[in-house]
Amino acid sequence: MTDLLKIWGERLRSEGYRLTRARRAILEALAAGESHMTPEELHRQARRRHRSLGLVTVYRTLALLEKLNLVQRVHQGALSCHSFIAVRLPTGHHHHLVCRTCGRVEEFPDCALDDVLRRLQARTGFAIESHHVEVVGRCPECQ
Repeated sequence: MTDLLKIWGERLRSEGYRLTRARRAILEALAAGESHMTPEELHRQARRRHRSLGLVTVYRTLALLEKLNLVQRVHQGALSCHSFIAVRLPTGHHHHLVCRTCGRVEEFPDCALDDVLRRLQARTGFAIESHHVEVVGRCPECQ
């Protein structure tokens, strides 16, 4: 966990942002988490490390971390909410299986989109920096 925090802290500083006590508490909670968390869940976890942390600060920090590709937003359409998961490897993309019934989220590493993305970039001239894949269905427990 400390290596991940060090990498994230260096990334923040290299982009001109400070690693404040509040941001550190949020990063520690993300690094300790095994799966996705809503902003409210993250707030509860991070407040154990920084008692005066406000929910607005969590939302602002998540927006910054998403911009820096340190967290990935997970859309949970059926639940009408978003959760976030830490990006542990700087791959530029992230993939999730999302259960539409219970909201369970699982990461999966498989990605066969490289050729498609290269063709798309060549055809459109768009500089593709990352992509996000979500496969929505029902987990084994909810089927």
